[in-house]
Amino acid sequence: MLIGPIFTRELALAPRRPAHYIYRTAYPLVLFVLMYTAWLVMVGTQNVRNIGDIARFGSMLFQILAPLQLALLSFLAAQSAVSGVAQEKDKRTMLLLLMTRLSNHELVLGKLFASLLDVFVMLLAALPIFMLMTLFGGISLAQVGRAFAVTLATILAAGSLGSTVALAREKTFQSLAITVLALVTWLGAWEVIAALLGDQEIAGFSVATLATAA
Repeated sequence: MLIGPIFTRELALAPRRPAHYIYRTAYPLVLFVLMYTAWLVMVGTQNVRNIGDIARFGSMLFQILAPLQLALLSFLAAQSAVSGVAQEKDKRTMLLLLMTRLSNHELVLGKLFASLLDVFVMLLAALPIFMLMTLFGGISLAQVGRAFAVTLATILAAGSLGSTVALAREKTFQSLAITVLALVTWLGAWEVIAALLGDQEIAGFSVATLATAA
């Protein structure tokens, strides 16, 4: 069993839900529409004279869509993790899970990864769109791989935060509010630090670089 019986059950039931297919279809479609719209705007407002113009368009498009995907999936992961735990509490089934023979990691990690399954599917479905961007030039496959690795790590961090808050709080609204507030505060704090101390270095790294990584 992968991670635990909770995740295995979700892995078997997810393909039976229409929402699972809606997410994996709508999200890459939206990204493609954004990419196509940006292309129409570029060719409609300026002359495309050489390959360098197309490469600059590819680089600009990647710089827009990669952070957009990171922010969107991070908040969606946090919300999904909170909702997954909150549903168990609302249905009074959390106590039943605690009474089973599931180990701590099977319960916590199983519920976390089960909640994030749709987010993982959306991230995987977006990969062909970002690979398509490399055809414009200006970005490499390695850059796409690093962007997706960072996004995956952020999804896991945001989901872990949401799951932790949801397990500690009884009310669903409180869990959602605290999780969103924590994410916004974390991102906002690093933006302020980068703006004030961007030129300074810590352990050989600039503060701006650390803020971007955080």
